[in-house]
Amino acid sequence: PHCLKAGRMLLSWLVSPAVNGVHGCCARSPKDLSCFKGRDGDGEGGTILEYTANGHSKTSTSELVVDDGLFRGLLPAGPAERTVPTFATGQDPFCPVELQGRPLHSGDILRLSLGDAIHEAVMTLHVNGFQLSPRAPGSPSRLGPQGVSVIVRPWSPFSLVEKCQVRARQTDAQWAIFKLTVFRKEGQDVSFYFATAGIDAEAHRNRWVDHIIQAISNLTLSLFPRFELSVDPVPGRAGTSTRIMAGYLLQGGMGDKACLVFAELHAYLAREARLVLYTDEFCEQDIASICISDSTVVSTRKGAYCTVFGINDQLFCARTEDERELWLRAVSNIKVKLMFDAPDPSPEELEVFRSAVAERIGTLPPPLPPGGVDSAEAFAAAAATAAATAPSWENVSPRKAAGGAEPMLAQVPRRPPAGPQGDACADPEPVPEDAPDTPPGRRAARTA
Repeated sequence: PHCLKAGRMLLSWLVSPAVNGVHGCCARSPKDLSCFKGRDGDGEGGTILEYTANGHSKTSTSELVVDDGLFRGLLPAGPAERTVPTFATGQDPFCPVELQGRPLHSGDILRLSLGDAIHEAVMTLHVNGFQLSPRAPGSPSRLGPQGVSVIVRPWSPFSLVEKCQVRARQTDAQWAIFKLTVFRKEGQDVSFYFATAGIDAEAHRNRWVDHIIQAISNLTLSLFPRFELSVDPVPGRAGTSTRIMAGYLLQGGMGDKACLVFAELHAYLAREARLVLYTDEFCEQDIASICISDSTVVSTRKGAYCTVFGINDQLFCARTEDERELWLRAVSNIKVKLMFDAPDPSPEELEVFRSAVAERIGTLPPPLPPGGVDSAEAFAAAAATAAATAPSWENVSPRKAAGGAEPMLAQVPRRPPAGPQGDACADPEPVPEDAPDTPPGRRAARTA
């Protein structure tokens, strides 16, 4: 009888108009909610423990207080979002990029294109992308009529910034060229060549390169949550018992997409190792498992800035260049072990591997852009300008409420899950209103 009464009370609360009030207030920041209160985890109702990335436990202190006259009590905070965040890193012709915030840097620049064409343009850098536009009419031009069109493109974390060497004769003008390459999972990589000219061409080139590096590195950091690289297995997860190193990575996907995954590098067993990708650090749901053998291709690119590395045909992006080097070193060491047919490691040897990686993790600098704290603060100020101009409902997100940085790339909407009959397919083609095979009843219903 007590269970039946509680069920009726809960059903009455769910269908009551008071639910609209709960949804309405939850659209604001948690600190402004009257129903969002904290409670000591050791108080009445027991302790709720959650696993964290550094191997320790923490107490959940957030609960929802419900008091609508029909049902009164405390509802525990729901689980964290377990979906894989996916960001758009390319240029979509059907959804143009909207540059955010005040410009980080702007100035005249030369753009080099195929066919030895040189265009004078104005380049403007923003927190989430850049714009190339032709010079204003009437501006003095040394290259004649200009045919450059306006280009607006988002920054991609899968980018390489490098300075190019140019061989010129003494009678030629001084040039300084740099290149921006965007790596893609499918299709050809996208490359942009830029140049500065004049007596101080190299100084201008270095200034442009520094500004672009700061923008891309800060944007890349905004896509990652706050976390620490881990070497310890997850308590209660037997599948993580052979972990050597784990942390978040960006995985390049089809259609210029970047997925935020939690990667876990395992020790070699039976002449192969694995890099397992999970939805998050709880390691409850795995997405993919990449086999690492003695013939695995491990690649990266060197330049002024690059946090990208590849394992076979998979493209990954680390949070910083130092973390990329650590991932490359760990994977390469495992590959060398497999090349020399090393025996499976014992539990004692696993602890030695973990200690070596943990020691290297302890020497890594904080995850900051190459410009340090000053660059991060300048980027945050420009991003705050963009957030202030957005609608109020866009300024609140669970990640921002938790104190994390807001991602500077547009997040790709998640498709609904499959239905009972497995209808997780593409959207059906629309049926014309005047189709001959449309039943008269359905046609009249559509018209109504």
